[in-house]
Formats: sequence, structure tokens, C-alpha cells
Amino acid sequence: MLRATMVAILILSSTVGAQAQRLDESPAPAPSVIVREAPLLKFPGVKREDGSQAVDSNSPIHWDGGTLYLFNSDDHPWRSSGPDLFHLGAPLNTSLGYPNNRLSIWIESTWKDDNGTLYGWYHYEPDDVCRSNAHLPTAPRIGALRSKDNGATWEDIGFVLEAPLDSLQCNTASPWDAGGEGDFSVMLDRQKQYFYFFFSSYVRQFPEQGVGVARMRYADRDDPSGKVWKHYQGKWSEPGLGGHFTPIFPAQTNWHHKDANLFWGPAIHWNEYLHTFVIVLNHAMDTAMTQEGIYITFNPDLAAPEAWATPRRILTRDGIKKAMAGTKGDPVIVDNGWYPEVVGTGNGGTDKLVGRTGRLFLAGVSQLEIVFLPPGEKAE
Repeated sequence: MLRATMVAILILSSTVGAQAQRLDESPAPAPSVIVREAPLLKFPGVKREDGSQAVDSNSPIHWDGGTLYLFNSDDHPWRSSGPDLFHLGAPLNTSLGYPNNRLSIWIESTWKDDNGTLYGWYHYEPDDVCRSNAHLPTAPRIGALRSKDNGATWEDIGFVLEAPLDSLQCNTASPWDAGGEGDFSVMLDRQKQYFYFFFSSYVRQFPEQGVGVARMRYADRDDPSGKVWKHYQGKWSEPGLGGHFTPIFPAQTNWHHKDANLFWGPAIHWNEYLHTFVIVLNHAMDTAMTQEGIYITFNPDLAAPEAWATPRRILTRDGIKKAMAGTKGDPVIVDNGWYPEVVGTGNGGTDKLVGRTGRLFLAGVSQLEIVFLPPGEKAE
């Protein structure tokens, strides 16, 4: 009886004037989801000096044969492995080479190529961008890596996404970002023609704040710097390094104001049950990134950024707190449930491939299962 009660609480706390935990009705048929209670499952995370465990970004996963590899990051990426998501060993430090081992880097996305090469993309936070002799506020950039040993060691192959030079705002109200582009995920299209980058932007210019998209030809994966193009005013026309873009989910209130309102931190997967791409998003209700809720959106065609559905809320702030109840870690990250991502638990499931059912992780913690329903299917 207690379990049934808890499920009802989690469901009801996550609705937005709709039926239990389902997406709002819309004029066009759309997929929907059910979020329900599940046994606790935690990523190993990164142990901080104060003893807390942290998962401070999206956490990419890939398979090599019968071994699953997971990367958690907190200023540096660590790798765990095991026979499945439920039996991961202790995390091991990865080597990014010099000077990257000394920099603030988070690996947020990976792709295992058919030839065995593992490609990775990282969020880099430079120090002292506002000449404050401090790490924060920063202005992230996105770079590329590759590995021949499943991510134990990496070779840097260059920056791929960076905001324009004139886009810093050092008198920002944000404690985190004075500009930059980061907090992202990457997905290869079904035709293996392009990698698509879904990134968060904190630049000074309000029209370019929010979530944007860029792409790079699959053929350029080994020489990516200068080969990524941002989507701007309907075309893939602006360079990834220093170019402008048109947000697919624009900010509602300026990021640099205390009452900022924007989506950020997109985590994308291909849903093989629905035959569509799915993104889950953070939604900040102020510039401290206080989490208002977790949202979801769908699009079958990565080449059509305008086709992403209006994001629908699947967890309210109260729902997030219930989903994180009883867990430990960085108190700010845990309180906000940052970095939601869906991980497939079926055969070959990862953060990039999910079936009808997956686990919904918040800050590296999952006490929730997410079930995907095609248009017209009713919840049981």
C-alpha cells in the first residue's frame, strides 16, 4: 500500500493541469510518458574532497562487447564499467593528457564508432574570464576528444563550439556563467551523415540565450575543429567557433538578470520504440539555476530544428525533491536534480538509445522509471 501511495504522489506532483503524469493534450497527436517509482539506482559519481559524491553533468554511456562504460564528471571525468547499469565497479580516473588533466573539463557525450574508436565531447570552463582571479563566473566552450581504449586515455582533437568574442557579460547576476556555450549532448543521425550538438548558451545577447543546435559531418569526426556549423535563421550557416545561432528553445527572461527563465542542459536519445528523438531539459527559474521542473520534447528529424515539440513538464520542483529524497551528494545539485537524462535498460540501452521503458536519472540518481507511449495509447 505504501508503494502505491508513493507512486500516486510522484505522478500527481508532476502534472501540469493534465491527467496523471501524462503530457498535456495538444492539437496534433503526440507521444506521452508515464513516470513511476522504481528502486534506487545511482551512478558511482565523482568523490569530492569533502566526501560528497557528485554527478555534475550529463553522463554518457557506451557498450563494448559485454561491458558497459559510464563517464561521470565533476571538474574531471571518471570512468566506471561493468556487465550492466546495475553492476558498475568503482570509478577510475581518466587521462586527458597535458594540459587538459589540469583544466576544468566535463565529458558530456560519447559515440563508439564501428572501427572501435570512441569519440567524446567535453564542456570546458576556463578560469578568470572576467579577470576576477577566480574560476567563476566562467564562459564554457565545447571541445572534442577520441580514445582507442574505451576512454581510459584520450587525445584532444580541438574545440568545436565557442560563443562570439563580444558575448561576455561580466556584470552578470549569475554565479555561474558570464557567457559561453556548454551543458550539451551530441547525437548521430539515423543516416550516419551528421553529428548534432544540442547546447546551452549564456551569452550577453538575449536573442541568443537558451538551447541551440549545430551539426558536423560524420566524415569530419577526426578533424572536427572548424567543421561544425550552427543553425541560424533557418540555415546551417554560422561557424561553430564564434558564430551566431537561432535558439530552438529561446530564453524567456535574460540569463544575466536575477529572474532568469530558460531551458538548459539538453540530454538527447533515440527512442527505438517511438521511432523519434527525445530530449529532456532542465528549466531554470532564476539565474542561480533553481530548478522549476524537468521537461521533455520530441522530434523525428534532427535536420529540422523547427520541428521540436513545445517542451512539456514531466516533473515539478516538488516532484524533483521527492525523486531525490534520501540521497546524498552535492547539496545544490541534489536539491535541484540537475542534469536529467534517460538511460535505456533494455538490450544495448545507453543514454543515446532507449526503448519503451528507461530509467530517469536526476543528478546521477534514479528512483524513477519512465515509460514512453505512442500517440493515442492509453496508460494502463
